[in-house]
Amino acid sequence: MKKFLLPFLFVLSLLANPIDGTLAVMWYPSVCKVERYVACRRPLPFWMHNFTLHGLWPKKQYCHVPARLKMLDKKGAWKKIPLKIPPSLEELLLRYMPGTIGGLHKHEWVKHGSCYSSSPEVYFLDSIALVEQLNKTPIRDFFVEHRGKRIQTYKIRRLFDKVYFKGAGKRVKFVCKDGYLTQMYIRLKGNLSPQTPLERLLRHARPTRRGCARGIIAR
Repeated sequence: MKKFLLPFLFVLSLLANPIDGTLAVMWYPSVCKVERYVACRRPLPFWMHNFTLHGLWPKKQYCHVPARLKMLDKKGAWKKIPLKIPPSLEELLLRYMPGTIGGLHKHEWVKHGSCYSSSPEVYFLDSIALVEQLNKTPIRDFFVEHRGKRIQTYKIRRLFDKVYFKGAGKRVKFVCKDGYLTQMYIRLKGNLSPQTPLERLLRHARPTRRGCARGIIAR
C-alpha cells in the first residue's frame, strides 16, 4: 500500500463491514487475449504479473442509487457517472484495477459498492486489500510460473486448500473465455476491513461450483 494511505487505513481498520458475496479477480494477460479493452493497449507491468480487481460483489445491487445513475450504469455510460474520490485512491485504483481507465470503478461502485458501504473509499480500499493479500500467496506465483500453459482448475482449488485450509478451493469459481482462464470468483462471508485475513472470510463462505474445468493462463 502507498505510505500516504497508511493513516487512512489505520482508521478504516477500526471499522468493519459485513460481506456475504464475491471477490472477482482477473488475470489480465488472459483478459486481454479475449477482450479489446482500452487498458489492454498499454498494460502496466503490474497487471501482467499479478491478480487485478474486477469487483467486490455483495448479494444486493443498486442500494439507494438515484435513478439517473442507475440508468447511466445500465447503458454502459460509466464515465458519465459522477464519483469523487481522493487523487491518491485514483492512483491506487489505476494500479490494482485496470478497468478504471474505462470507468469500471464507477460501475462497480454504483452497482455493488453502494450496497457495501456509504463510502467509496471504504469499498475500494477493502477490495484492494483483499487482492493485495492474494498477490502475496503461492497462488499468484503459480499463475506466473504457468503462463502460456493450459491448466486444470482443480489444481488451483487444491492450491487454495494448501495455502488456506482444506475446502477453501471449493469457495472459488473459475471463469474462462475462448479457452483462456480470465477470472476467479472467490466467495466470502464475514466482517471485512483492510486488516481482515482472507482466510477468515473464506472459512465462513459457502462452496460454489467450479466453473470451467481448464483454461490457458496467458503470458
